[in-house]
Amino acid sequence: MDKRLEQALNFSNFRLILATRQKSLKVLLNNKLKLSYEGGLFKVDKELITYLDTLLSKNTKNCVLLDVNDIPILINDIKELFDKSTELYSKAINQYYQSYQKLEEARDIRKVTDWDED
Repeated sequence: MDKRLEQALNFSNFRLILATRQKSLKVLLNNKLKLSYEGGLFKVDKELITYLDTLLSKNTKNCVLLDVNDIPILINDIKELFDKSTELYSKAINQYYQSYQKLEEARDIRKVTDWDED
């Protein structure tokens, strides 16, 4: 096989594997951003954290939120949910960042292929 063709094929394989690993990281992040609270399952994101922060700034003690299954859940302690959400979000985003950086530094197809995230 022509050397240039082989290099192009290797680069194409590398890019495909890299894109697949990046998508896997996003799925892993989304799984880590799930929080079970008061019998509901919530996706922790910036929108939820901002909404909870707004409620706290208005001294609201409890509220009803829709979980990921659109089930209304009574939240009796907004501050506790806010604290758990911010902690979970921060931890998950930091892990995602570190894993993404490791993946970006893997310039060799063998490193990307052998790469495994906990």
